[in-house]
Amino acid sequence: MAKRFTNEEIELLSNSPYVKDVRQDRLTLTYEFRCILYDEWIKQPSTPHIRSVLKSYGFDCSMLGREYIRSVTKNFKHRGRPSGGKNKTFGQNASSIELYDNSFLIDSGIFVKAGKGINFSPEFINKAYKEYPSVSIESLLESYGLDPEKVGYHRIYELKRKLENGEKTKEKISADAVEKYTGHPYVQRCTSNHFTLKNQFYDESLIFISYPIDEILGIFEIDGSDLPIRVRNKIQKQLISWNGDSDNMVVECDQKFRCRIHYNRMRALEKLSMMHFDSIRKIIPSLTPEQKKALCIWIRDLPHDRYDYSIRSILKRVGISKSSYYSILSNDNLGLV
Repeated sequence: MAKRFTNEEIELLSNSPYVKDVRQDRLTLTYEFRCILYDEWIKQPSTPHIRSVLKSYGFDCSMLGREYIRSVTKNFKHRGRPSGGKNKTFGQNASSIELYDNSFLIDSGIFVKAGKGINFSPEFINKAYKEYPSVSIESLLESYGLDPEKVGYHRIYELKRKLENGEKTKEKISADAVEKYTGHPYVQRCTSNHFTLKNQFYDESLIFISYPIDEILGIFEIDGSDLPIRVRNKIQKQLISWNGDSDNMVVECDQKFRCRIHYNRMRALEKLSMMHFDSIRKIIPSLTPEQKKALCIWIRDLPHDRYDYSIRSILKRVGISKSSYYSILSNDNLGLV
């Protein structure tokens, strides 16, 4: 049952600068404030978060009612960013905004022709896939000089839905990609609808799990932009849940390809090790003497011939001087209770 406001509640809500109109059976927030709520919802799309934001702006959520707050989040989910309505903050009817025509959007490079209409270009979708949700679709459009309101929020909502529910998209793998990856040593199967990788790919990729999936694919000479979002999402999910359950067979490939993969892996491992060294460097100032000694013992006991790093090079990367290192190791009382 819809919330009905009492005369006292109507008077109280009318005094809020964030309320456009309130009646017994209706409450309308200003366009500006609905945009504020939407931006917060993008950061954390949940009803409890919207409730806390409303409280921070002086609203009594028990007065608004659960159904009203749920309807706000439901509108955000299905309609995207708020639009329309002349209100006391903006004084502009957003519904009067003229949308870009299709030819202008195609000329911008963000859209391509698709049947009788237009769709976001594969390049823009790939960029959005890599950056969303930390960077909103609206912000990406603005970076290309486009006004999101003129692009149309239905289009933006559909793209968000596509990014968030990649498994449901129907985008096919191109014929060129099918030809390119048929016979690839790490690809089990590649058709217009299906793309599966051999177990060895997941075995060898597991060490790079902290990398974006496109970087991991690149190590194995697979261009992520050739694959639909649904495929990349599926590969990433399978890698995250991978338990190393394979037959441990070596992938058969020619020497030239094997050398390229080996080179790519070495570069990726170098980058990974530098990330770890950098994280150690950052925490060293906060370490206790006991922790510093434990770190120096760990460095000393590493199988340096296996990792191809000398003690000197490791110390340089983590920011410990050679004299400090030997001083810490030689101090028998350091690190002891």
